[in-house]
Order: sequence, then structure tokens, then C-alpha cells
Amino acid sequence: MIETPIAAKPTQRNSRDAQRSREALLRAAEALFAERGFEGASLGEIAAAAGLSRGTPNYFFGSKAELYRGVLESAFERREEATRRACAPLIDWVGAPASAPIERPLEKAVDGYLVFLLDHPAFLRLVLREELAGGAVLREVPRSSQAIEEAFAAVRELAGSHGIAAFDVVDVVLLFVSLTFFPASQGSTFMAALDRDLGDRKTRGRHVKFVVDQLGASIRGADLPSGS
Repeated sequence: MIETPIAAKPTQRNSRDAQRSREALLRAAEALFAERGFEGASLGEIAAAAGLSRGTPNYFFGSKAELYRGVLESAFERREEATRRACAPLIDWVGAPASAPIERPLEKAVDGYLVFLLDHPAFLRLVLREELAGGAVLREVPRSSQAIEEAFAAVRELAGSHGIAAFDVVDVVLLFVSLTFFPASQGSTFMAALDRDLGDRKTRGRHVKFVVDQLGASIRGADLPSGS
């Protein structure tokens, strides 16, 4: 006797459809909010971009403000996942022999985070728009953003045994983010004026080495050359 597959229950199918619709709204809203800002994108335009009916955003989120909050929360969730993957070599390095150099895991962490930023220009624009608006909404959004700090805190615990200085973790995190987020977000302005296109693999490689040199100097407690 041949058994026919049991069809998915309507509730399961509806749940999957609802999840797909919600994700489509978040993707469309992220693109439009990044391009036009909160005031410049309407719910109708977002629904149309997602291929859904006009009332769907209100059904899932209740208001444009809540949809915007959802976009920011989702964007930072992806950022945190990518940052944890990028910083995993640093965590692994903590358990390596004392003779293992830190430069290679630093290089992987910097390059991994930089690639995420370059691949997600909407995230960069959303953060820059929030900064210009005072960041009030972003401060209210539940988000995790601890991967970089946790990685360098783990490295800091090895001070004295791996040739590590008693560095300030927050200072090093600031250096890490400053030399990755700023260049990635200023590709059409400041970096273009310097003729440095981080989209070019060789140029990005040189930039990664520059960042690693600065981080290495801070972590090992070396003085940077005058004028650096």
C-alpha cells in the first residue's frame, strides 16, 4: 500500500507564510529606511516593495515606528552574529600555545568585520542616520553588541603570559571599530578622497594590515611612531 504524504496542517503553513511576510517587510523597510530615512518612507511603499498588501505592515507591527524598531533590532542581530564569527579566531587564540602570534587572528577578525560592513551598506546608513537623529530610537531597541568587547576581554585576561600589555579593553574596541566602521561608511567621501577603495581586495588587504598593526601595538603596549 502506497502512503500519500501528510499535508502540512493549515496552522503550520500559515505560520510559515506569516514568517516569510514579516521577513519580507523587514528587508523592504530596511532598504527604504536606509535610503530615505524614517520620515521619507511610507508604510504603503514598504508594503509594495515587499510585494504585500498595503495593510500588512500595520497587521504585523502596528505602526511605522514599531516597524522601524524591528528593522534596527534585526539589523543589529545580524551584525552581532557576523561579529561573533569574525572574532571567533581571537577566542580560539586564547586557548592556543603561548608562542602563537596574535596577528593572524586579529587579521581574521578585522577582515571579517570589515567584509560584513562592506556587504551591508544599509546597516551603515541606518546607523549614520540614527547618529544624525541623536540615536534616541537605537538606544531604546533591545540589541546585543558585545562580541568585540568580549573577545578583547578574553585576550586581556592573558596579560603577562602571552606578551600582552594590561590594555584598556574599551580603548582597543574603540580603535577596532573606528578603523573599520568609519572607512566602510565613508567610501564615497573621505576614503574616495584618499583614493582607497576597500571594495578592491588588495586595497582592503593593506587596510587590514594597517588596522592590525595599530591593534597589535596597543595590545603589546608598544608606543606608536610619532605622527601615527
